Amino acid sequence: MNRMLSGCRAVLLACAALGMCSAVPVAAAGSDAAEANRAAPASAGIRVGREAGRTRMVVDLSAAPRFDLFELSGPDRIVIDLKNTQLAEPPAPGLFAATPVAGLRTGVHEGHTLRLVLDLADGDLRHESFVLGPDANGGHRLVLDIYSREQSVARAAAPPLEQQSRATAPLAAADAARPASSVSRPQRRELPQKAAAPLPAASPQAAPATGVIDLLVGGYGELAAAYNTAQPEHWSKLRARLELGVSGSLDWGARFKVVGRLEGDAAYSVEDDFYPIAVRRDQRHDASLREAYLDFGAGDWEYRLGRQHVVWGEMVGLFLADVVSARDTREFFLEEFETMRIPQWAVRAERFAGDAHLELLWVPYPSYDRIGEPGADFYPFPVAPGTPVTERKPGRSKVANHGLGGRFSYLLSGWDLSGFYYQSTDVAPTLYQTGLGLELRHDRIQQFGGTFSKDFLDFVFKGEAVYTRGRSYFSLDPDAPNGLRESDGLDYVLGVMLPLGDWRFDAQVYGRHLADYDAALLSDRDETGITLLVNRRFGDRVEAEVLYLTGLNRSDWSLQPRLSWNVTQEWRLQFGADLFGGSEIGLFGQYDASDRVFIELRRWF
Repeated sequence: MNRMLSGCRAVLLACAALGMCSAVPVAAAGSDAAEANRAAPASAGIRVGREAGRTRMVVDLSAAPRFDLFELSGPDRIVIDLKNTQLAEPPAPGLFAATPVAGLRTGVHEGHTLRLVLDLADGDLRHESFVLGPDANGGHRLVLDIYSREQSVARAAAPPLEQQSRATAPLAAADAARPASSVSRPQRRELPQKAAAPLPAASPQAAPATGVIDLLVGGYGELAAAYNTAQPEHWSKLRARLELGVSGSLDWGARFKVVGRLEGDAAYSVEDDFYPIAVRRDQRHDASLREAYLDFGAGDWEYRLGRQHVVWGEMVGLFLADVVSARDTREFFLEEFETMRIPQWAVRAERFAGDAHLELLWVPYPSYDRIGEPGADFYPFPVAPGTPVTERKPGRSKVANHGLGGRFSYLLSGWDLSGFYYQSTDVAPTLYQTGLGLELRHDRIQQFGGTFSKDFLDFVFKGEAVYTRGRSYFSLDPDAPNGLRESDGLDYVLGVMLPLGDWRFDAQVYGRHLADYDAALLSDRDETGITLLVNRRFGDRVEAEVLYLTGLNRSDWSLQPRLSWNVTQEWRLQFGADLFGGSEIGLFGQYDASDRVFIELRRWF
């Protein structure tokens, strides 16, 4: 009882601190972290209107847009990244005929982000963008206006667009005109903004002397508590987290972004008689650099250098084709994937050509999964609490230990297809039984894989597959070196997403086939399972969902009900439970003693 009271006091004090912080004004835009990894993809269509001196592109969306918009030079381009969005149909070939836009390229970027690249025929252009909510003229819309220099200056002195005659405006075919806030270069939006009077377009002479323009600051603060209900009951999380990011553009055309995270967890002080000292030291507090990269273009290529997230696939509740990302699994796979991903120090080069997208990747300084210490609630290996386990990370100065790969994707008749190759030291550790004790190692592996998705209007069909060479698995054979046997393996998942009004249903079948099977291996030759997700929205603010995952070989399972309430645009309250059961040697059943209930309060700024 004293533990629960102590934990409650810690949560109340942290809530008061977060509430006080919310009173401090911060120049901000929405955070990438606001994107829920389980949200259904929005559908997008593109229209274009023209008049003298101005071209208007309207992106019609089935949900409020979350996007980045920025410019690249050499050649001049406008890039729009729409989070969790897919095209309803390919754009018409002559969509931008007789405009200063030389062409439109589309592709899928970082998993479920729709990238639109507008190649500009004239570099002496200005643009404004704004978001419109549902009204008599249509649903959610992202509007981009492109002007010549003279037209953008004239617009600053002109009356608002809604005062002009709609009957005579050719742009009415693209969208009804209305006032808009001027937006230039990088920006993020979580929900439609209130309309504001037009502002003058930015002038090159207005750039700060520092060479940095369009500086944005954003992030979120979060308070989270979890209480384990299995005996002995205990607090497993009393965490306060702050994630803060800065992004902007340099006057020579490059973009940058830096994001850091600080967090502390009082549960490992309150429960100091439950968790071993190694666990308390590992999970009591943390500081990390989430992103730190520079974007720029050169010719037809776009480059990103620095610490970054590289997302090659994502299915509901599963990491599979997302082979580059390291993960923080100290809470299993219960947190939002975006939150638990660990970025890589990498050099990435991308090229878009119509419906094709080529991506090349070099990871000279790899990051690895954080799995915690023996005695933690979700430690993945059957090791007694307090047992010493050392981790041997490969030398990063050795080129053979770098990550190297590429990915090619293509949109073919509505099928979003991709294939990739990646060789690396495995981000997930393997437990070796050596003469000196237990040791975690990261083996050199090769991975070949692919993903696909297809929107059939009534449902979405999707899948991923990865063939891995060089990974080892637990063996009961006493003669097996270090207690392991190496085997090639094929991991796969097939899924269907079915939206029905305010309901969404996701069903998936996943599995693994071991090519070099040995009867002494702890796993079967073929392991299969299913996942089922039911999601229901109640208006724009409340969302309920239940995720069920089960392994069919051992009948182990996990049930994860959640309820989210978007109190305002900035605040979200979420609570639910994470339950496990089944065989103790199953992926989910091994955590039967880690059932918990939780609550989270997050504020974006």
